[in-house]
Amino acid sequence: MMKCEIIRDLIPLYLDKVCSEDSRKLVEEHLAECSECRKYMKELETELEAVKQKKEEDLDEKRLLQEGAERMKEIGKKSIVDKMIIVDTLLNFLLIVTAVVLCKRQIDIEGADAGYYIAAMVFSFGFIIAFFVCDCITLVQKWKRRKMQTEWEYKQIPICESYAKISIGVKVIVVFMLVCAACILGFSQFGGMFSI
Repeated sequence: MMKCEIIRDLIPLYLDKVCSEDSRKLVEEHLAECSECRKYMKELETELEAVKQKKEEDLDEKRLLQEGAERMKEIGKKSIVDKMIIVDTLLNFLLIVTAVVLCKRQIDIEGADAGYYIAAMVFSFGFIIAFFVCDCITLVQKWKRRKMQTEWEYKQIPICESYAKISIGVKVIVVFMLVCAACILGFSQFGGMFSI
């Protein structure tokens, strides 16, 4: 019995392959004779295997959680841009309709100003159409990407997404300028009320 206790103390070292050559031979000789120690070693091997498997599962779970968190951040960023592109597409469409309606009306402008006005309208109308087309291409690409679940199954046109973002930026700048102009006009009107 005393020998079994010594062997059981050596079995973990034997399983980890860190015991001396003499200890290894002693354990193997004893295991050949003692069924209780063989049973103990099998139980210990089973426990060690379960612990190793649990560690691997924990590592896989942590890796999956980390990948999921990174993916959610990426999706969150993309969804904001996607919504902005949809709003921008609608704004561009409304601007195109407005420009067409204004062009259909007869404009009575005399002299050199008429040429500048028409050139400005054509120039801005061209930009609005270009932005609208790029927004539409970007939205179709994003729709296809979601449908196919991969980005490389069709030819991408990244320049269109860049133009869509530029279009959003232009609209933000224009809105900022309009707000500033409204504030300046409002303050000048407000200041005029109190002047003598």
